[in-house]
Amino acid sequence: MSADPCRGAESLMQPYLDRVLTEAEVSRIDVHLQECSYCSDRYVFERSLRTAVKSCCCDEPVPDGFVERLRRRCTDQA
Repeated sequence: MSADPCRGAESLMQPYLDRVLTEAEVSRIDVHLQECSYCSDRYVFERSLRTAVKSCCCDEPVPDGFVERLRRRCTDQA
């Protein structure tokens, strides 16, 4: 993670939720979430948001290319 552990945790939050991190990265995030209430609250929010989106939007198929366009927009705005 970066010198600022919250920044490092924040940058890995989505991959953490997607379960695509290495075992070492997961361990570092787990430790940080146990020690940092701010990041832990962010994690709970992000996990809840994903659950809400899935419950509202998963009945219909995602149009071709939608996920990639969304990623590009989010990256452009960051």
